Amino acid sequence: MQLKLFTLALLLLLGALPTVSQAQVDSVRAKNLPGQQLAEKAYNSGLSSFNSKNYPAALASFSQAIAAKPDFAAAYSNRGATRYELQEYDQAMVDFDQAIKLEPTSYTSYFGRGQVREALKQLDGAEQDYSEAVKNQPNYAPAWYNRGIIRFEKGEYQQARDDFDGAIKADPSYAYAYHDRASANTKLSNYAAAAQDYAKALTLDPSLLPALLNRAAALRRTGKLPEALKDYDAYLDKKADNALAFNNRGSARFENKDYAGAISDFNQAILLNPKYAFAWNNRAAAFLKQEKFEKAESDASEAIKLNPQYAEAYFNRGHAREMLRKAEEACEDWRKAAALGIDAGNNYAAAAGCAGEASDKDDDK
Repeated sequence: MQLKLFTLALLLLLGALPTVSQAQVDSVRAKNLPGQQLAEKAYNSGLSSFNSKNYPAALASFSQAIAAKPDFAAAYSNRGATRYELQEYDQAMVDFDQAIKLEPTSYTSYFGRGQVREALKQLDGAEQDYSEAVKNQPNYAPAWYNRGIIRFEKGEYQQARDDFDGAIKADPSYAYAYHDRASANTKLSNYAAAAQDYAKALTLDPSLLPALLNRAAALRRTGKLPEALKDYDAYLDKKADNALAFNNRGSARFENKDYAGAISDFNQAILLNPKYAFAWNNRAAAFLKQEKFEKAESDASEAIKLNPQYAEAYFNRGHAREMLRKAEEACEDWRKAAALGIDAGNNYAAAAGCAGEASDKDDDK
């Protein structure tokens, strides 16, 4: 009897973490004009407050600098960055617009406005701003990286990978860029390259634990199951509250024919998240391998209760019911699995002598 285990393949995208806004770190020299001196003193005070994360004080200082020198582009840009941190996005947008008007080649202003547009869910505008930042300063890694994140989320994986390449070229120590280039490579089925990039990310930042999970998934795709299991072990040694990690290590143990170990992991995943349909179904598949058909039926039923459109759970429950001599119910499950996209459901139904085809029985889809 052929059994199938279907796992949840989730890609942890660290790119969802936004790059923190930065005030320009350069100071300007005081000159002779009193207004200029006042503006520069206030500006430098604003930089100090910003870097100390005293954003209200930074806002007041940058505003004072602008009042003394209304064409002070850097003060507008840094006030925009301050307002971004204070989540005053509309006002931050006005400041960045003015900074760009005064200094059209300011890559930091374009980058800051891009961040604001991301916060406002204006992703097309944010992508355009990051492109302008890259055009004006090709060595500015955060702009490459942030544009790559937007393109990844749009499903433009090749373009995203190219952007992460640009970020890495600009800053070879950029661990997140290696991680997310690996994620793009995974989406492009370049699993060996993905595993290498996850390894590089971990070398640069050993605390980047999601890279262990994602490297394990890539290693499984390249047939390196023992290495994948080591990564799952290393992750769970450090973080034992992740249901996904237990589920995926259980799936790897299942592939390694360690059904008892797989069930132990699925048990833990369910304990951590009782509504985790994937873990219920995967445990059902492991129980089938152990010929514990009543338990398999019960687990598959729970997965279906949690997700009534879960094709794999119907498929597995059909096998359990066949072995429990529930022929008619098994036929119904296989037909439902086929109606939801598993063509093999029709084959099993036909082999068991079930009448009809899934296409005729999809009344409850």
